[in-house]
Amino acid sequence: MRITNQQKSELAGIFKENKLNLIDFEISGKYEDFNIEYKFDYFSFCIVKKDPQKYQTIIKSIKNISSNVVNTNWDGVINNFRVWTKHLSVELNTPNGWETYENYDYLNSNIDDFKKSFSDEEKEFIRKGITYTKEKIKDLDIAPDSLKIIEKKLDELDIKLDELKKFDWKSLFIGTIASLIMSLGVPPESAGLLWEIIKSAFSGFKLNF
Repeated sequence: MRITNQQKSELAGIFKENKLNLIDFEISGKYEDFNIEYKFDYFSFCIVKKDPQKYQTIIKSIKNISSNVVNTNWDGVINNFRVWTKHLSVELNTPNGWETYENYDYLNSNIDDFKKSFSDEEKEFIRKGITYTKEKIKDLDIAPDSLKIIEKKLDELDIKLDELKKFDWKSLFIGTIASLIMSLGVPPESAGLLWEIIKSAFSGFKLNF
């Protein structure tokens, strides 16, 4: 017995309809098993083929961290998967307020920043802010490997303070943080808290974007 490629294709179509990103999920299973797990939380949908007409689904939905086990036919699997992906799409694509940063002035830029470099006093303050950020992000729900990448990028930003004009460095700083959040798949709440840490780290200097 096996779950066929045609059946997997049917599931993939529903997955894409709900605008979920495959890169955020781990797919596993062989022959009679097919498992889809979200990398950054407990959400999962697992299918086990029990006999030619019966399937067991083991579902962890956004509303229930415990597994919900259902025995059904393939049409039931499809219906359950459609509901699961729809609810998951809404959850993952709904802003919760923590991840919003566009409207906050982080870097306080003005026209003079195109020409001016940071003073020694400003560099010292910013470097303290970078050190503070590196310490505080250790408390966030971010994978250790991702933390190392963020810390490395912050160290590179530290070096760039001596090379770039104010405007260029400020733009690089914001762009780097935003890109890291997206490329590393930082969970939304941790992403929001990261921006709050940055806001706190540079509040005295008012690093405004």
